[in-house]
Amino acid sequence: HIELSLVEMKVTLRYEEAEDKDLHLTLRLTLPKKYQTGETKDVVKMFVDHYNKKFSANPLDAEKLHLKVAGGNHLQPTAVMEDFVASGDDCYVLGGEITAGDAAPPKKTAASPAPAAAPAGKPGRADGKVRCKRFGCQRFYDPDGAPQECVHHTGPPIFHETAKWWSCCPDRKAYDFEEFMKITGCAKGVCSANPEGQESGKRFLGGTDLRAENAPKRLDADAPKEPRHKLADLRQGLESVGVDSALFDQVWGQMAAKNNGDLAAVVDRFRDHLTESLQSLTK
Repeated sequence: HIELSLVEMKVTLRYEEAEDKDLHLTLRLTLPKKYQTGETKDVVKMFVDHYNKKFSANPLDAEKLHLKVAGGNHLQPTAVMEDFVASGDDCYVLGGEITAGDAAPPKKTAASPAPAAAPAGKPGRADGKVRCKRFGCQRFYDPDGAPQECVHHTGPPIFHETAKWWSCCPDRKAYDFEEFMKITGCAKGVCSANPEGQESGKRFLGGTDLRAENAPKRLDADAPKEPRHKLADLRQGLESVGVDSALFDQVWGQMAAKNNGDLAAVVDRFRDHLTESLQSLTK
């Protein structure tokens, strides 16, 4: 007997199809063996069951949804999880058409040994091709064939709330994952399973390893702060010059209620009022 799943499979499942961001859901979990060796539709159903318990007023229909590996293929409902998904991958739960992707590798069976692993650690493809690991490329190529040109990014991705961009191209942001993956690379080279600066198989898309220098960049210094952080900074600043923090909390709370909880609008109102007050002192 050959054990088919010797390594636990940790995946992140994301649903971001709803226009209302409050109805988005992300689950990070370790899949039991029956889901690793089972079909993707079973994982979708598990996710939907959890989602519908949390958002009972806005239930999802598992039969109308499918999985898509971040930066990879849309997966058919009958596709076997371990044939296409590796531990650490991000998978999006999507509706709509299932775009045709690369053919599945030969299914593992107890009667025959598993195919040799590709350099990245996923099951090998029948044609021997491996996936390019340069940021944003994701194309399959023949490692023993002629060099294959690829257009890629030079820096890792940054995900901040719903905004997504490549750190090398900060002026080109997307808010939908499909659109993010369509952002054309800023450099040309040849496909590689172990590109310089990205050794050790750490992932940035499809499961990010947050350790060491290859982790996606933190946003504290590079990206605009979230509105709630701006309000916290403003509160601290006003408090330092003697403004009653309780009064500040009361005011911003009332402003948030009037703006349906939109903290960005609250920040804008504070900016306008404070600007007017400062300008009045110059007269």
